[in-house]
Amino acid sequence: MRWVIVLGFILVNPLTVSAIYAKSDETWRAQIQTQPLSEVVIERSQSFAAEVISPNQTQLASELNARVLRIYTRPGEQVKQGQRLVKLDCQDSQLQAERLVAQRQQNQASLSLAQSTQTRLAQLQNRDLTAVSQLDEVAAQVQQLQAQGDILAVEQRLNARQIERCTIKAPFTGSVLKHHVGEGQWVNVGSPLLELLQTEQAEISTRLPFSWLQSMDHTRPADLSARLQVRGFDDIDLQLIRQAPHIDPNSRTVQVWFNAPADLPIGLSGQVRLTHPQPFLPAQVIVQRGQAFGVFTLEDNQLRFRQLQDVQEGRPHALPADWPDNLLIVTQGQQRLTREQAND
Repeated sequence: MRWVIVLGFILVNPLTVSAIYAKSDETWRAQIQTQPLSEVVIERSQSFAAEVISPNQTQLASELNARVLRIYTRPGEQVKQGQRLVKLDCQDSQLQAERLVAQRQQNQASLSLAQSTQTRLAQLQNRDLTAVSQLDEVAAQVQQLQAQGDILAVEQRLNARQIERCTIKAPFTGSVLKHHVGEGQWVNVGSPLLELLQTEQAEISTRLPFSWLQSMDHTRPADLSARLQVRGFDDIDLQLIRQAPHIDPNSRTVQVWFNAPADLPIGLSGQVRLTHPQPFLPAQVIVQRGQAFGVFTLEDNQLRFRQLQDVQEGRPHALPADWPDNLLIVTQGQQRLTREQAND
């Protein structure tokens, strides 16, 4: 009778075990909810205050001691590169230019005479009709006059530069911010005349906390996509121009500059939104089982635990590139699941 009972227990036991496993399977199925991976992944992005800035804001100064004859612009006026802004009194320089022209003519006449004399003396010397010393003296005079002509040519170029400095022109396209002098006023070398703001090739400047860049697993803003958001304007895709090579020791930020569309006014403020190019798994779907971090998935109607590498607890994790968009991710109930329930 004892052997019959034991045999009966052995025969019944597999069914009991199967029922237990079936009940366990129904338990985890009832307590979870899933979503396709495409609906679960998130973008990691953040906005930072930004401003449209000018590459140049210049205070133009006088290069001469002179009187202001005319100011061609008014504050707020748009000017083109090379446009005249201020005219200084250059009468003295212009008179000097006339004097130099006369001196060059005088020098050229003396040089022509000396060269003719040198030629005649050379012919006489060939017939032994003149002393060698006379020929040497005239040759020296020719060289001296040629040197004087070179000096006068340099003085003329210097004088021409002085005359050019009498007219102050816009070094770039921009707008006049402020006048520092008025017509008829005497100015010295270095005296400020006006301020000019460049309106072309504008840039967008912002500062990024270095700790945020580290949290994005990137310290190069060029790896992030950037969009400018300004009230009253459509969002604008930006391209990084440059990044400061250092971290500001006080604010612990990195300054970066982006290109600015031509129609954005200087001084406009907005937000630069930086987004990581790779999608991320949100921290709430990532669980730890033993020493491993991963995500529970439902594949072929079976529970699986997909392990992730280099997870930082409590932070989103970069999505592995080979995970399909239709992969079902357990988004509720994952905290109660165990790896023993998963069909790894």
